[in-house]
Amino acid sequence: MAVNPDSDSVTVLDAQSLQILAEIPVGDDPRTLAIAPDSQSALVTNHAGATLSLLDLAQLVEVGSYAVGSMPYGVVTDGARVFVSEFAPGHVGVLDHNSGERLAHIAVAPFPAGLALSADGASLYVTHLFSGRVTLIDARSLEVKANITTGASTNLSQFVAISPNGTKAYLPQTRSNVTNTAMLFDSTVFPVVNVLDLGAFRLIVRERVTLDTADRPVNMPFAVALSPDGKMLYLANAGSDDLSVIDLSTNQGVAHISVGANPRGIAISPDGARVFVNNVLDGTLSVMETEMHTIAETVTLTEIPLPEPILLGKRIFNSAAAPVLTTDNWISCATCHFDGMMDTRTWLGFPDGPRNTPSLLGVAQTLPMHWSGDLDELQDVEITIRDIQIGSGLIEGEAHDTLGSAHAGLSPELDALAMYMAILEIPPSPYAASPEQLSRGEAVFNTLECQSCHPPPLYTDLQLHDVGTGNAAKEKNSHGRGTNFDTPSLRALWMTAPYFHDGSATTLPDALHTGNEHNVAAGLSTTEIEDLTAFLLALP
Repeated sequence: MAVNPDSDSVTVLDAQSLQILAEIPVGDDPRTLAIAPDSQSALVTNHAGATLSLLDLAQLVEVGSYAVGSMPYGVVTDGARVFVSEFAPGHVGVLDHNSGERLAHIAVAPFPAGLALSADGASLYVTHLFSGRVTLIDARSLEVKANITTGASTNLSQFVAISPNGTKAYLPQTRSNVTNTAMLFDSTVFPVVNVLDLGAFRLIVRERVTLDTADRPVNMPFAVALSPDGKMLYLANAGSDDLSVIDLSTNQGVAHISVGANPRGIAISPDGARVFVNNVLDGTLSVMETEMHTIAETVTLTEIPLPEPILLGKRIFNSAAAPVLTTDNWISCATCHFDGMMDTRTWLGFPDGPRNTPSLLGVAQTLPMHWSGDLDELQDVEITIRDIQIGSGLIEGEAHDTLGSAHAGLSPELDALAMYMAILEIPPSPYAASPEQLSRGEAVFNTLECQSCHPPPLYTDLQLHDVGTGNAAKEKNSHGRGTNFDTPSLRALWMTAPYFHDGSATTLPDALHTGNEHNVAAGLSTTEIEDLTAFLLALP
């Protein structure tokens, strides 16, 4: 079985003959699936639809659709209960497998993503996309038992696989070297697979697979499968469009195979003879024979219904597989802006001072881009491709000054990338407050005259301001604008901490004690701060 995120479907095929048995419509943007232990049903998380689909595998149809928390991501089931990582609210939902009745929700650290259930059903492991933390939940009592970190720099941790003997877990991740002041492409992000000892529930540092040396530079290691004997690890690299095969006895690569566009899913046959890789931006399945490490067949799973320019732009955004986009398969747009979001990091190496990665969701409505406001069209990301990703670029010849002549119309590929970025949407806020509290919070917002720079509906005036959070001696952008910063939109504040250009405010209440213009907390009561925070977190 394979999810087709842009087709809103799941494809079922015979693993032996590779014949397509059905393409089953499900909800909006299916991300992951889990097959019940009896193989009679499967569950699918619909990330944009906030639903969970129940599939009957005998009839090959959807027989149920259950409401779950916002932006569901991972799913596992023991046949009686279903566990769903609810990405936006920071919960793990527990549902009855057959009825969809919510049995519980477990509060965990922010942005839960990957899930794995131990073979005995006693332990549930949860990854957290941006932090590299792993949460251990007692699956019987539904209590959080422990939290560990795989390192403060680990990011894009959306998958966890347990070894066949149940003693270890493998997590494909990207390490972010935010203190790298040189900002060299090959010393900024690193692809790794971290390994946990599940008995002691600790990181085994010596067994970490550092992919750029164990195999070769790859981008966005995304999902892993282990051979039945636990000796080989198969890794789908979503950004570099390839598959790494790692011998775990030596932690060295033994094969490297090109697959299709944006491989995000992987599975292995019970006998270990075949590995299946879901290339979600091609709508294909690569089938690798493990004996010879060769692609034996490529199967079409779906016809992706996106308009061709937008599909091309989405492939470019997620790709580090071509020299025009980066050097040595190292960095893609999605490395720092997974699904158009942010990486929650503040990078120290920019020439105009520390820069907190902004979200790109809704960016087409709030140009210019960058904290310095120096990109006034979406096509100006050509400069990011050249200067940060160290690609040769999507247009021929020299790039223009970003505030000078337009880059639009100079390259069909660059225009396609801009078209994809223009459709990135802001998801609904998972934060709920009473109408009374929201009204009080809005009143505080207006009394403080926040709307003078953050007017609705975009909650930005699209202008540059000096708000007292910059350092004129250290921060001066290429256009000589000193410490003036582009007014960020306040939409989706619930997901974009830390705040300000330098990430100096960890929370929204912290932001009310920062700089000059925003240092207003002293004049507010505790209740007013709570009401204002609730209003801001709920923006729209």
